[in-house]
Amino acid sequence: MSSRHDRSNAFEPEAFETRDYPEAELMRGLQLASDTVLRLATQTHEAVARGDAVSAELARVSLEKQLALTTRLIDELLFDGEDRHTTH
Repeated sequence: MSSRHDRSNAFEPEAFETRDYPEAELMRGLQLASDTVLRLATQTHEAVARGDAVSAELARVSLEKQLALTTRLIDELLFDGEDRHTTH
């Protein structure tokens, strides 16, 4: 097998993620969560723009829950799962 197909090669993305970056799963989760926040914010905006209060409220509630999840993922990545640090 040639070296360009060698999965242990440090330049292969899969090798980097599993060997040098153990938080890869959390980062993928954060990307998905962030994409969902953006989608829900867009849905909320569109519902408000068309005057659909019921849809806007439903999207807003979903957005609030998704933001909480996304914030927890960020905290876990930044603070290794410890309680959130506060800044003064």
